[in-house]
Amino acid sequence: MIGINYKAQNISVVVVGANSGIGQTLCKQLLESKATVIGIDIQYECTGLDDENYTYFQVNPLIESEMISAAKAVEKITSSIYGLVNLSGTIDNFKSIEETTSEAWSKTYDISFKSCFNSVKSLLPLLRKSKNAAIVNMSSGLAFGGQKKYGAYTTAKNAIISFSRTLATELAPAIRVNALAPGAVDTSFIYQEDGSTRFDKKSYENIVPLGSIAKPEEISNVILFLLSQGASHITGQCIHVNGGALMT
Repeated sequence: MIGINYKAQNISVVVVGANSGIGQTLCKQLLESKATVIGIDIQYECTGLDDENYTYFQVNPLIESEMISAAKAVEKITSSIYGLVNLSGTIDNFKSIEETTSEAWSKTYDISFKSCFNSVKSLLPLLRKSKNAAIVNMSSGLAFGGQKKYGAYTTAKNAIISFSRTLATELAPAIRVNALAPGAVDTSFIYQEDGSTRFDKKSYENIVPLGSIAKPEEISNVILFLLSQGASHITGQCIHVNGGALMT
């Protein structure tokens, strides 16, 4: 979609998790393509984006009623949605499964999975009104292997893949649905409060065949492809973007 003027085609894309590092990069790229972009996130303020074709709604995607209200607000901006991107996901409880409380588990799991479920359910009617619509849901490379102290997160990101494949079957041929599983990405997610990374960055890069962790645009570029008609025969897939760290 980069470099193509989509204004004439009246293309609208909703990005849930728009204030994340990948979300902001994606929104900027969509705006460069002249798409109408609606950003949704839990933060009160939209940061870093000022464009007449961009609208931001503060919404907690974990609350179904808020997402339903957001969908009604989106409908006032556009009669149909060409693309929906779900990026929500975080973790702040780094404990083993044995040590994790049910409340802490639900918090992490819901941010990564329930937000995606609510988003799709609420916005699907607008997606159905668009020709060749597409959904991209964010999973994680961590979903494909055990990772100590990431239990709820990895479980939720694995559920995203199954959810996306089920949706792809149910919504075909009208709407394509794919998931993305990045490796480490240079965003706030990998950093702790003191500025250090949650893992040994150098050691990680040494085992990555391409020799680095991903930049946000290296993830958003793949999302743009999956939204585009260049991916018109791709659905129900989970695309790995990890520099070769995991090959399946």
